[in-house]
Amino acid sequence: MVEIRKLKNWEFMDFMNILYKIFPDRANPNLFLNLYEVFPDGFIVAVEDRKFIGFAVGTITYEEKGKIILIGVDKDYRNKGIGSKLLKRLLLIFSLKGVNEVELEVRVSNSDAIKFYEKRGFKKKEKISGYYEDGEDAYIMVKSL
Repeated sequence: MVEIRKLKNWEFMDFMNILYKIFPDRANPNLFLNLYEVFPDGFIVAVEDRKFIGFAVGTITYEEKGKIILIGVDKDYRNKGIGSKLLKRLLLIFSLKGVNEVELEVRVSNSDAIKFYEKRGFKKKEKISGYYEDGEDAYIMVKSL
């Protein structure tokens, strides 16, 4: 059975391991440690049999908006509702903290992620040219809570 819960302090290296497995190009330990120190409530993990199989990371901006940094699920566990549960828990935390709007960036080529977010009420707000390091454009997607 998959457990969806907040990351515990002593599990940070386990989190970094699953982050590196899913997004090796985004696994910057210093960045994520800083995010964790600022908003530990925004680190949600999916665990099965003591093994990390997914995560969601979010924070609250200075404008009191929720910001989804990354959501990832191990490829062996995809299409089983885990990403939806992670997102739902992160949105609940944002809501409990008084956040009224959540935003994220997604690659314009990532049609699976775009469909995932649209199905859950996110809408494309704008397109940013050359947003990613490789020059790819991004959509800013938003959802009101």
